[in-house]
Parts: sequence; C-alpha cells; structure tokens
Amino acid sequence: MISVLTATAQTTALDWYNQGTSKGLSEEYMSAIDCFTKALHLQPDFEDALYNRGLCLYRKKQYKQALLDFTTILQKNMESARAFNQRGLTRSALGDHNGAVADFTDAITLQSNDPMFYYNRSLSTYSLGLFAEALADLNVCIELDPKLGKAHYKRGIIQYVSGSKEAGCIDLGKSAELGYTEAFDIIRIYCR
Repeated sequence: MISVLTATAQTTALDWYNQGTSKGLSEEYMSAIDCFTKALHLQPDFEDALYNRGLCLYRKKQYKQALLDFTTILQKNMESARAFNQRGLTRSALGDHNGAVADFTDAITLQSNDPMFYYNRSLSTYSLGLFAEALADLNVCIELDPKLGKAHYKRGIIQYVSGSKEAGCIDLGKSAELGYTEAFDIIRIYCR
C-alpha cells in the first residue's frame, strides 16, 4: 500500500510541476512559484521543481529566496552545472561578484562547452575590474558560439575602454551585424 501512495504523490507532484512550468512559461511567476512549492511539499527531492521555483523567484527579483533554492540543489547534487550557473547569476544580482565567479567556474568545470557560462563569468569579472579575464572568457564564448551578438558587443566595449578602439569597433560592428541592437548607438557615437 505504501508504494501505491508514493506513486500517487509523485504523480500529483508531477501534475503541480507541469502546472508550474506552464505558468512560468506564461510569465505568471507567482502562480508558478506556488505550484512548484506544492510539488515540493509532496516530493521534497524534486530537483526540477526546486530549480524552476528558483528561476521564477529570480525573475521576480526575490534573489535571496532564489539563492536558497539553488544552494539546496547544490548541497545534494554538486554535478548540476545549471544550478551553479543560475546561482552565479543570482549572486551577481545580489552584488556578490566573487561568489558568482566561483559558481560560474564550477559550472564551466562541469560543462565546458556552454558559451553562456563563459559569458556570464565575463560579466562578473568585468564588474570586478578584471578586464583581461573578462576578455579571455568572451574569446572562449565567441569561439563556442560565433553568432552570439551580445558577446561580441561586450568584448567590443571592453576592448574600447581598454584602449583598443579599432578592435572594439570591429566587435561592435560584428555585434550589430548579428542583430544586437544596442550596438548601433555605440557605433554611431564612438566608431566613426
């Protein structure tokens, strides 16, 4: 009888999870958070529900609560590159750029072929004033995904402010060519 109850609880948890996912995709984040919380009450080890609740909390700028969800995942599963990455974004939003760099580094160690992990780490190292490290990460990011316009944009900005105006303008131009609209105004002002 216990296994039947467990299967029913898991099905119900999955139902709440599916409802939460639907609400989250519709940007109804508070409703999604409620659904994921109900799923977690029924199945506390439901990692995807915890992760998605953390994402919704992050989107609602409830960073401290989101940080708790991602940290809880990592206490149980140190192999979750996505949780390290998202916790890094959350730490960055809270102003903890050193903690964010550590999390992005762990994500990269686990999954070195994801360009966004390098991009995200570059934003934190840039915020710390570590321009060489930010450029190195952006170089890898662009090597992994040459069509990522925002990576070209950020690399162009860093190069420009570091004194490499020509290289910066080339990257800004590439960013605009890839459709990253923020580059157009910068090019008009600084790259004539």
